[in-house]
Amino acid sequence: MEFKLTSESLDRADADAVFITCFAKEGEKPSAALLLKSDGGQELDKLLEGQISKTIQERLFAGKEGEILSLPTFGKIKAKTVVVIGAGLQKNFSLDSLRRMGAKLVQTANALKVKNVAGQLEATRIKNHAPQERLQAFTEGAVLGDYNFTTFKKKEVPPAKTLKTFRISAKGNKTPLQKAIAQGEIVATAANLTRELVNTPPGHMTPTDLAKAAQEVAKKYKNIRCKVFGVNEIKKEKMGAILAVSQGSDEPPSFVHLSYKPAKKSKTKVALVGKGITFDSGGLNIKTREMEFMKMDMAGAATVIGVFQAIAQLKPNIEVEGFIAAAENLLSGSAIKPSDIITTRAGRTVEIINTDAEGRLVLADALDYACDQNPTYIIDMATLTGGAAYAVGEIITPILGNDKTLVDKILAAGKAVGEPVWELPIVKEYKKGYLKGPADLKNSGSGSKASTICGALFLEDFARKNKWVHMDIASTAWADEPMKYYAEVGATGNPVRTIINFLLSF
Repeated sequence: MEFKLTSESLDRADADAVFITCFAKEGEKPSAALLLKSDGGQELDKLLEGQISKTIQERLFAGKEGEILSLPTFGKIKAKTVVVIGAGLQKNFSLDSLRRMGAKLVQTANALKVKNVAGQLEATRIKNHAPQERLQAFTEGAVLGDYNFTTFKKKEVPPAKTLKTFRISAKGNKTPLQKAIAQGEIVATAANLTRELVNTPPGHMTPTDLAKAAQEVAKKYKNIRCKVFGVNEIKKEKMGAILAVSQGSDEPPSFVHLSYKPAKKSKTKVALVGKGITFDSGGLNIKTREMEFMKMDMAGAATVIGVFQAIAQLKPNIEVEGFIAAAENLLSGSAIKPSDIITTRAGRTVEIINTDAEGRLVLADALDYACDQNPTYIIDMATLTGGAAYAVGEIITPILGNDKTLVDKILAAGKAVGEPVWELPIVKEYKKGYLKGPADLKNSGSGSKASTICGALFLEDFARKNKWVHMDIASTAWADEPMKYYAEVGATGNPVRTIINFLLSF
């Protein structure tokens, strides 16, 4: 799908269909929406002799967000179809509204089997959002909404996708608008890469495959470097936690170190750490349900890869390091056992109470390694606890950190891109249960029901005294039903866009 900026009016647009928007009216009773002048709707209605407004009235088209009305043009303009999309109440309008509308339009165009669609960009600010901001959000939504996981579909039955071109009519200087389109495509494509990695079945996405995906990004972009540690290197680094988690599998673990440096030397370095459990059976504490979803336990690692693909093109003004601890957590005669004691890279011993609390173990080694690189900030991303969904639900990512400024920046970044984030407190008292027993720490059994907070408490020490944030994406990396710009059940790419926005904020 290609986005093209033009100067042509909607009636002369070289497209199969043109789209216009309308806001819903205030009030309790359903009422017909009004066409807008600023996006060409009223002018188009005149050319069609009032057919659009008449149809809106007859069908009581209310203009709810995402609501669609399509009608023929009867040859009165070049396009054969007009698509009217509701934008909801103007007081509720946001950039995320535009992302959802972009996704809806792509899906509608494919359903109507059209190849080219045209619309007109309003030149004024809407709710303090400049045209380029709105265009970037719309582009992001369109690209996110156009994604389907089809890798293993038979070639003769792919989802119907006919849309090839989005033509956007705009006035004035098109340079910032072209930049907005490019950035929207880069960011959304990066999120879609992460979705593709997470959706891929575990037999095709082993720790070795995950490392290869990181290498592919580095191979494609010269400003990205990638170093992959195999078993021998992991042993040399004394990453005992990663080795312990992987010992029940025939698949060897991998540790990946990605790096990006800006053209000019930067005083700021951000370390991104991703949990990469490519399949999680729970180990000897085997999971009792929904194991088919455990291919998504490497979403944190996939996020790191997606972010690096984007920053290679967007070139932020800060140094970024990425660290991925990849392993399978399976059960076998060689698997780690409850009550075993392991030694982490940091030298701290951990008693294994629950083999299904393995994510924090591989992250412990990854965080300790990341600290050696002297970062300004550390952000780890992990599908860590089932408690995340009970804490804040399925559309909000809980985060915990030791630096208020860093936390606030990530909260702002998530809000800006439509990936809401919420801060949970780090309550030190909950850590007491981890400190009991024959080792320095236990990996589970803190005695508290606050599992998401407890997971972060385990990780905090391994971040040492660095400014650090933990993002528990267990409930937001995967959508159990189509929602927002996600057309199907599966990976969401969350929080790729949040991290990119955060990096670009420097």
